[in-house]
Amino acid sequence: MKNEILHSEDYFCKNCHAALSTAHEYCYSCGAKKIESRLNLKLVFEEFSAVFLNIDNTFLKTFKTLFTNPTEVIDGYINGVRKRYLNVISYFTIGLTLAGFQIFFLRKFYPESLEIPGLYEYTGQELIFNSIYDYYSLVSILLIPVYAFIARLSFFNRKKYNYTEHLVVMGYISSHYTIISAILLTFAAIFGGNYYFIGNFLNLLFALYTAYCYKGLLNLSLPQLLLNILLFIGITFLVFLFLTIITGVIIFALGGGEAFQHSV
Repeated sequence: MKNEILHSEDYFCKNCHAALSTAHEYCYSCGAKKIESRLNLKLVFEEFSAVFLNIDNTFLKTFKTLFTNPTEVIDGYINGVRKRYLNVISYFTIGLTLAGFQIFFLRKFYPESLEIPGLYEYTGQELIFNSIYDYYSLVSILLIPVYAFIARLSFFNRKKYNYTEHLVVMGYISSHYTIISAILLTFAAIFGGNYYFIGNFLNLLFALYTAYCYKGLLNLSLPQLLLNILLFIGITFLVFLFLTIITGVIIFALGGGEAFQHSV
């Protein structure tokens, strides 16, 4: 029979072990593609192309729609749309990977782009910045809960999202910013740009993009948005002032104070 489900070892899904039909190329149970040939370079390239080079692939759709209509991606995911766009964890992982590669590339080939002229020589800040580079992934992960906490406080009068849902919102926003900035800052360094000067400009764009996303997500009027932005900035300043003090205390406790005194 054409649609017969065979029960030999070759006709069981290698992923979920469900019996496969000879009439279909994909497993009816888990959706995995039926693999019958041995692994070769052609097959690897075809799978790579399907995931990363296909113009209709999920990553590119997510990346594009986060520019044109971020509400569709973010609010859709929160409300159960999980197949149309890349989930927040996967998108964050891609952003983190690109950012890690960017830091490695700049430290290896363009270290001058990471310097702030006149700063290291007199203030000993090199220790702090090198620590940030060494633990960039951890810092990126920890910042998202902080941003979500600030957003929850800033939009206290809007009950649409709980803290966990704000984590999703800031996860998408931060990941999108990370992917874009990793690409732009790498090219800027190649052409002689400074990581921090250009990075500060991109941080301003990050703030504007965050406002743009929340305006759509919470259906805010312009006056409401401006009020919440001011509140967001104020809370952010206080939170990061607190984190800076705590970081300074930890660095000094770990011996950074001695390095700082020798550099002055």
